Amino acid sequence: MHGREKIDIQSKGDNLSASFNALDIKRVLQNLVINAGYVTEDDGTIVISAEPVNGNMQVRVTDTGCGIPEEIQPYLFKEVMTTKKDGSGLELLPCKNIIEDNHQGKFWFESKTGEGTSFFFSFPI
Repeated sequence: MHGREKIDIQSKGDNLSASFNALDIKRVLQNLVINAGYVTEDDGTIVISAEPVNGNMQVRVTDTGCGIPEEIQPYLFKEVMTTKKDGSGLELLPCKNIIEDNHQGKFWFESKTGEGTSFFFSFPI
């Protein structure tokens, strides 16, 4: 992270409440925000939002970075996938596993080259 990115936290819906393992969700959010910080310029924004969707809590972490090139997208959840010269690339797969295995949820992303990326996860409320 560069240190000058803006982080915007949004909650959509009244009285959002869900039961989950706080350490698991903290780890997922930390990893997603750190990754977003690597690709977001100093004047960029990282948005964290949560809202109820179809009986699930849906959380989204969006950056205004460069986006993920289409040729790399199929490999994002492999054990040793990184585009950084000083990273191991081991953090997205554990995030996906935490949400899907420990919380019976879903973990996915949407990205457009040059526009940024959103990582989503959802789990039953």
